[in-house]
Amino acid sequence: MKRAVFAILMMVSALTVSAQKYYGRVSDPDGYTNIRRGPSTSYPIVRRYNSGEYLYYTPQGNGWSKVYSGAKSGTYMGYMSTSRIVRVNPNNSSDGAPVRNLMSGYITDPKDGYVNIRKGPGTNYAIVGRLDVGTYVYYSAGSSNWLKVYDRGRRFLGYVYYDRIY
Repeated sequence: MKRAVFAILMMVSALTVSAQKYYGRVSDPDGYTNIRRGPSTSYPIVRRYNSGEYLYYTPQGNGWSKVYSGAKSGTYMGYMSTSRIVRVNPNNSSDGAPVRNLMSGYITDPKDGYVNIRKGPGTNYAIVGRLDVGTYVYYSAGSSNWLKVYDRGRRFLGYVYYDRIY
């Protein structure tokens, strides 16, 4: 009986550890890495990440990891070769570049082909730019339902409504 309980506890512990999300930087000598629909090269490519970009991932074994564009739920993108991910501290990357706890995602809008960037967190603030649907951005918590948005170089751009990033 004790062995059965121990075996069950070990399995639950292994599942808990495997569900852990880590923060990493893409590192590939080709300059980019493919994200695939499943954990093998036989699955179709769904997206690409450039070397130097950051993402969240969960190792799955057999050399593959599930990858996410951000830490929040609903950001699952697909699978990437674990060998192309360098684990980093989310507060400071291993290469010394500040990461600032930024999450990442893509711009989306069901009505238009773009999203307005605002000077502040609300529609009463001036529009300071636009981002096309599909643009890759970094973001952090802003105010209320507005997120602070940064470009790939982590330069602050302004505010975007929270449901316009996935």
